[in-house]
Amino acid sequence: MNEDAPKVFISYSHDSPTHKQWVAELAAELRKNRIDAILDQWDLGLGDDITKFMEDGLTESDRVLIICTENYVRKADAGEGGVAYERMIVTAELVRDLGTQKFIPIIKQKSKEPTLPKFLGARLYIGLTTRLSGLEPLLPAYHPAVWSAYLGSVKRRNSIQ
Repeated sequence: MNEDAPKVFISYSHDSPTHKQWVAELAAELRKNRIDAILDQWDLGLGDDITKFMEDGLTESDRVLIICTENYVRKADAGEGGVAYERMIVTAELVRDLGTQKFIPIIKQKSKEPTLPKFLGARLYIGLTTRLSGLEPLLPAYHPAVWSAYLGSVKRRNSIQ
């Protein structure tokens, strides 16, 4: 994709074929909106270094979408597999810059309480529980000039004397 397009890495757990398809559809929708979505299903080939792919994606992207499912949260909190490896990298970046907005949790499953891993518990999240409805809140984060409203001038009233 074009170099001036914002780059987003998608972090998720491989819960099921249906979930992987949903994530691929999310990435495709982002690309349609001129956001360079980096996804293992497209960008990681046989024989590639998986940990380098994760490190580069997490550190070199403008933003990271973290798809939080119950399985992702369980793996992150328990320190299992690739999710735990990515958690370690994200946590290190959060320690270096607590005010960063780089990491955006996406809640995929409906529940009374948001399903977030401990390391993202204080972060504002977006709920995308249905088929990609609700994607609009992501777009201003990547193209603020397009979505920001014009800041008008203050109109002064004549004082009554």
